[in-house]
Amino acid sequence: MKMKRIIQILLILISCVSMAYGQEYLDFNSRYNRQKRVLVVPFDERIYFNDATAEIAKRDGLTHDEIMEYFRYQLNLQLVNSLIDSCEVVDLFKDNTREDEADISGLYTTMSYELRLAEFELDTENMGALARKRAEKLEEARRKQREEEMKNARPGIQNGELVGRKQQTDDMYLHIIIGQPEVLKEIASRRKVDYFLFVNQFDIKTDYRDPYISGQRNVQRLMRVHFSIYNSNGEFVSGNYASTKVPYYEDSKERIVNQYFPEIMRQILKKLKFQ
Repeated sequence: MKMKRIIQILLILISCVSMAYGQEYLDFNSRYNRQKRVLVVPFDERIYFNDATAEIAKRDGLTHDEIMEYFRYQLNLQLVNSLIDSCEVVDLFKDNTREDEADISGLYTTMSYELRLAEFELDTENMGALARKRAEKLEEARRKQREEEMKNARPGIQNGELVGRKQQTDDMYLHIIIGQPEVLKEIASRRKVDYFLFVNQFDIKTDYRDPYISGQRNVQRLMRVHFSIYNSNGEFVSGNYASTKVPYYEDSKERIVNQYFPEIMRQILKKLKFQ
């Protein structure tokens, strides 16, 4: 009887721990965390780069701003639809009221930007204990090396001149810094929000370092969506980017959205960390 009682107590403790864990982490494979409210903040119109704009404009007869607004709206729509089964989503684009516009403007006002190393997740699921430990050590060493390279690449004064080293940005994302956390706290309180999901930047870029690019039909552009997550206290939680390749000669904005945004959404959901 005493052993049975001990087992019952252990099961209760395990259940409590599991419930606490479930409340801290959003599980996008179930609907358990639907009580969590996430406010999605679309990217600022000024933080947009798309070197396919000229081809799209020529095809559709649209302006730069009209093309930008199309991608901004579609990206927000697909992100909201991807999240809606796992949590409560606050969509500032849904009603476009004066309150929504004021909140977007207030959030943009307090934001600044910087490049940070993206969080790289190792695929260690099928590794043994020793192989996993070795992979984790190698990744830790790689990250420390990259952090040192970033530190050395920062501009500084040398012999009276401003100098800085060129650095790679393939493993970095554009992060936002909140200058006034009280803005997030106020909005979170008023809208009963647990987390803010900021879309920091949307870009479609071509690597023009290749001198033969104009003569190749199989060249691709890289689409990236950078994002950061903050909690209701205005504290940074996590950040990363999602990316996929788009054919260089793709000039249909509808095909770009329909064929390539789903992969972006899949990666974002996989990399989101609410903790």
